[in-house]
Amino acid sequence: MAPKIRAELKIVLYCLFLLTLFLVKDIGGYLVMAGIVCLSFVRLPFRTVKAGWLPISLFLLFTFAGNLLGRYGRVLLSAGFFTVTDEGLQIAAIRTIRLFLMIGGAKVLMASANPDEMVAALGRLFGPLERVGLPVKDFFHTMGLTIKCFPVLKDRASEAYRNSVEKTEVRGFWGRARIISAFVLPLFVESIQSPEAFFEAGDLSLSPAQKDE
Repeated sequence: MAPKIRAELKIVLYCLFLLTLFLVKDIGGYLVMAGIVCLSFVRLPFRTVKAGWLPISLFLLFTFAGNLLGRYGRVLLSAGFFTVTDEGLQIAAIRTIRLFLMIGGAKVLMASANPDEMVAALGRLFGPLERVGLPVKDFFHTMGLTIKCFPVLKDRASEAYRNSVEKTEVRGFWGRARIISAFVLPLFVESIQSPEAFFEAGDLSLSPAQKDE
């Protein structure tokens, strides 16, 4: 069995990957890297790969369109106010593929380790900054607790939404929006006033000092 790669090394490799993205200038290099990332997706569960790709695809589409228009160069297509040039097409392709690689690499990174491991690894990587007075451990400890709270908040919000739908007749988008706003705000206020309740609900642990705050 292959040895498990430490989370710290995964984070460092991803940072080096990001640095490489800004050093490569040839679109052929980006296509090769995109192929490698796509091959990495094959090893991930399909549910993990497809999660969030609808908003991501729209973001990539807007990125491509925003970089495609209004560029100087040899005109490839002209239709009214819209003009596509060779330089604009190349810049749009490179920046869109670069963004895709950044997101795809992050997906592979997050799928290879659970959030607790990643937060702990970040705390160890930035631990030396404690010597200059930065509260690194407190920051990443709070981050870890926040991540643990997300499933509890999600379950409570889903339960409140189902109960509201059962009690009232919902019509259209704005009707659903009103129902959501009716319980999201109180839930948000409760999370600020009594955060320990969410830890108890999710069987999470708080330190004695945090419980006394």
